[in-house]
Amino acid sequence: MVAAVAAAAIAAATLATSALPAGAQTPKPGGEVRFGLEAETTGGYCISQANLAISGIQVVAAIYDTLTAPNTKGEYVPNLAESVTPNATFNEWTIKARSGITFHDGTPLNADALVANIEAWRKGVLFQFVYSNIASVTKVDGLTVKVATKTPWAAFPAYLYLVGRAGIMAPAQINNPGTCATNLIGTGPFKLDTWKTNESFVAVKNANYWKKDAQGNKLPYLDKITFVPIPDTPSRQNQLEGGQLGMMHTSGADAIDNLRSVSGVKLTTEPPGNRDVRYYMLNAARAPFNNPDARLALAHALNIKKINQIRNLGQFDVANSIIDSKAQGYLKKTGLPTYDLKKAKELVAKVKAATGSFDVTFLTTNDSGTLAEAQLLVEQAKAAGINATLAQVDQSSLINEALAGKFSVLLWRNFHSDPAYGDAGNYVWFSKGSPVNFGKADDPNVQAALDAGRAALTNADGKSAYEDYNKAMMASPWVIPAWFVDWTIASKGMGGILGAPLPDGSKPLYLYGRIPVDGLYLTKK
Repeated sequence: MVAAVAAAAIAAATLATSALPAGAQTPKPGGEVRFGLEAETTGGYCISQANLAISGIQVVAAIYDTLTAPNTKGEYVPNLAESVTPNATFNEWTIKARSGITFHDGTPLNADALVANIEAWRKGVLFQFVYSNIASVTKVDGLTVKVATKTPWAAFPAYLYLVGRAGIMAPAQINNPGTCATNLIGTGPFKLDTWKTNESFVAVKNANYWKKDAQGNKLPYLDKITFVPIPDTPSRQNQLEGGQLGMMHTSGADAIDNLRSVSGVKLTTEPPGNRDVRYYMLNAARAPFNNPDARLALAHALNIKKINQIRNLGQFDVANSIIDSKAQGYLKKTGLPTYDLKKAKELVAKVKAATGSFDVTFLTTNDSGTLAEAQLLVEQAKAAGINATLAQVDQSSLINEALAGKFSVLLWRNFHSDPAYGDAGNYVWFSKGSPVNFGKADDPNVQAALDAGRAALTNADGKSAYEDYNKAMMASPWVIPAWFVDWTIASKGMGGILGAPLPDGSKPLYLYGRIPVDGLYLTKK
């Protein structure tokens, strides 16, 4: 882990000078694109307060920059920051902002802005736990701040990215709580023009953007991006095929399979190794899943391979944990209970004998594909003797239900396979007392492994800790993993899908379905 930090965080980055890949088209500035999203972010974009799923994180990529960013080497390198440097014991970090950068309102990016953002994170509704290991943040000079942490925290550079959630806001946005969610002011490649909830989010080119491409040309190339929320995957697909959209994201196997044969459509799929995972989150705070026998019963009742074959045409990789193959803690064998209908029926009978009932509701979004998946889950649960039903809400409501603990089983999709640190993918989601530990997992073995992983200062110690964590999570499972998600961007007439080079010249990593938008351009006008 020390080696990863040294490569990713200590050295200051210089602007990229690498050439375009052989055969690549020279991007031409101008034009616009309509980008189909799977959901609206109804709570807005006050970063420290927002409940951002993947659609919101994609919009954030246009408006805000993050201090660090992951690259294809699995490192977190300086982005909006010029450097991010730890002390010898990794409990003090010095962050230096790049000079000459301004927010969309013309105010400078400086140390005061960094302090304001980090302090806002520490007070955020959900972020206060995410950043609870920060002890203090102080201004050193006009561009530099020092962050002291309560314990050694080698994963800190990953938290300055936070899967794209940790965008840097202008002080004017932070300082007005009444408009913070809707008055978006970042340093990003685009700035807010108009936002009509559940209709469109229009972002126009930031003519003063600080980044340049490998040839020294100003970014971004596009004049405008319009993000359009279309919750139903087939509808998004139809609009892409019909030309109403220029690009869309999807994790739906049917759409991916169908779009492969559509003329003019290019698919860019997240590679294996650091994918997020579809899993079924069990609410352990109330019956029946406060009983470990009930959790085991459902795990044995679900034939995940069959569901994957029916819903995903067998093209997604079935998961035996929430950690993908390139992340700390990955194991080929985790001890996850597998499909065994006889065993499931025995455990269901045991639970009913103890409590009198075994009632489960599968809660999901209103996408037609997830409805079909939930129906299969209900069918399999009933076959084991469980009284199962389903319910649907929109994505924002699903997140609110998770926060409130108003669920039995959630059809959930999340990122736990951070390319550099197990901490960044797992600690906040399953620690006792965390507001985003939605299922209220409470296991001393899980917590001990998470604490050991956070404190780890070597790759070997981190690997060992997260292997222990992985096995503890799956023993009498706190969640039931299904498959790793092949996030895919489908586009027509678009180039630069994976973004311009990062400031040090390395390539940005396509992570969690979120792509940079600074390098997008039209291949035909």
